[in-house]
Amino acid sequence: MHKHSLLSDKKKQLYSFCVKTIIFVALLGTSVGAGDVTGDFSTSNENSTVDSNNSDETVTNNYNATGAGSAAPVMSAIAPTMMGGGGNDSCLLPSSTGIQVSIIGISRGAMEQDEACNRRKNARLLGAPQQVGGLGLQVSAISILCQDPVVFRSMMLANTPCPINDSKTGKLLMGKAAIKKYRESPALYIVGYEEDVEFWNALLRVGEEDIDEETVEDNTPKLSLSERFRSSKRRVATTP
Repeated sequence: MHKHSLLSDKKKQLYSFCVKTIIFVALLGTSVGAGDVTGDFSTSNENSTVDSNNSDETVTNNYNATGAGSAAPVMSAIAPTMMGGGGNDSCLLPSSTGIQVSIIGISRGAMEQDEACNRRKNARLLGAPQQVGGLGLQVSAISILCQDPVVFRSMMLANTPCPINDSKTGKLLMGKAAIKKYRESPALYIVGYEEDVEFWNALLRVGEEDIDEETVEDNTPKLSLSERFRSSKRRVATTP
């Protein structure tokens, strides 16, 4: 009888242990399932797998051209710098241009002579005295400057016409003699005549008869400069 009760107690304990085990396993499964909530409000990281794909490969790119990371563009055409032109005593005018179109570019440079500058330098060389390195030929210097139409016209308006040579007599014509020669052949002697024919014809009266104005006889006594400005001389002359 006593043995039968012991066996009965062991069965009860075993039965209780099995029931507790089943309950524990059921509760454990419920808690694990509660962590697998999907949606925007789930921030649980349980049962997650982190896969780290670290690569040991190293790639080095060296870009030595303009525009790193892309092909180098075509160099642009740049207008060259012209050396030797300009300055304080130079009549060279430098000019340079450059054009770039897509993959084709052209650039050029050149030097040009300034004719007005050369004319002034030649006149200075001819007209300057020999003591300062010139030739002392002032008439020749004026003739060079008179090759400019503006200078030729200014000289005429100032009543100092540019000198010319008379091929028949070989003489140098200046002043009124030069003006008479201008009237005979204005297209030959006047610089810039074709540019302003009307002005020169009116100024020189081209085509009109050249008649000298009559000189009015002056009967007043001719006094020297000192006689006109010295009061004593003037009083003596007027005394009866």
